[in-house]
Amino acid sequence: MENEENVNTQRDECDSMAVIFSDGFTLLGQNPLSYSIRLRPDFSTAAEHREVETLEDSSSLWPAPDNLALSVTYPAAYPDTMPIFSLVNENTNEKQHASLHAIQEQALLNAITTAALSEAGMPCVYGCIHAACAFLENGGLAQAGISLLSDDCLAHILSYLASSRDDVEEVCTALPIFEAASQTNTVWRELCRRRWGEKWKFKKRWKCALDKFPTQSDQHFWMKAYEDEEEDAKRNHIICQELSEMAFDYRQWFSFTLFRNQPDNMRDVLPTGLRNSLAQDVFFSDNGAVQSSREWLRRLSWKSVNSNNDSALSEIRLWFESNGRQVVGESLTVHRLKNWGWELRGSDYVMRAIDDGYPSEEELWGDLTSKMVLEEKPDWVEAHRSPYPYQYREIPDDEDYKILLDW
Repeated sequence: MENEENVNTQRDECDSMAVIFSDGFTLLGQNPLSYSIRLRPDFSTAAEHREVETLEDSSSLWPAPDNLALSVTYPAAYPDTMPIFSLVNENTNEKQHASLHAIQEQALLNAITTAALSEAGMPCVYGCIHAACAFLENGGLAQAGISLLSDDCLAHILSYLASSRDDVEEVCTALPIFEAASQTNTVWRELCRRRWGEKWKFKKRWKCALDKFPTQSDQHFWMKAYEDEEEDAKRNHIICQELSEMAFDYRQWFSFTLFRNQPDNMRDVLPTGLRNSLAQDVFFSDNGAVQSSREWLRRLSWKSVNSNNDSALSEIRLWFESNGRQVVGESLTVHRLKNWGWELRGSDYVMRAIDDGYPSEEELWGDLTSKMVLEEKPDWVEAHRSPYPYQYREIPDDEDYKILLDW
């Protein structure tokens, strides 16, 4: 009685498959009952899940041969046991070895087997067909094919595709087979080159890393170098030795020379001084002296405002001697820029460290000079930066600077 139930269940499912997949169904045998169903893509599903806009784009997601079919053979105990599946050529009913690599074929059969096991004890062929099509539509064959490549090949592919750490993580999430390759020097050296190439002192940073690169194999050297530089970029204090090795471009927030040169009837705007450099060779010696080709700057000295650690500077103060006594000058706070450069910022003056091979005006100051606005003075504020009254000032359109710079 049990065998008769199984036979009826098998014939009913076979008849249903013949109707549902009428244009791709081929009966192969009666004892045991076996048949094949051509695997065809569902372009609408592929477009929905992969954001494909055209039918031509959808077809590119179907790398399987047109004559690929799934052969189903029922054992006597089915559906209590799983059917016997194989991949065949629909035209010849021979195994599909010529079109698929063994690894690709096994990966597809694994997806089908997983679907069958999820419906154990019940007719499962319809679900298996859809699982096979979903596997193919989602690039399963391509992913299985990638597994044929060595980690070295995968690393070179990833180094070409990824331009950031987030890119690497996204690729590894989608294709876990890249996990081992994603930690190699091949990938991270290229990431370092791309990331640092956009940052201040690229040449020095790159040379330093190359000099430190070990002669013996260290597969994680460049990944560590990348992470170390990312962490260092968060540092908002400057080391005294670093400061002494940098040259700074010295500018005023506002230009009083330009302001005074305006006609009396137009002297209503305090113009920015950020477009004109006062000196491009300002150095802070480790002995506290300020060096520059400008004589008035050489009169200045500097000292740390930090009370507990002079080697890590977050603020410095300028001063000079007059009649045998020290006159306190402007206080400059240390800031790290988005390009990893350094800025010494005061209420009257601002300095930025110059990169190797002095960068263009746009590269050094463009983030400020490109977004200048005229800000109107509130009625309740008294302007005191000039003996002449003014109603407007030219200032970067940034709330931090507007708060820092008084009227």
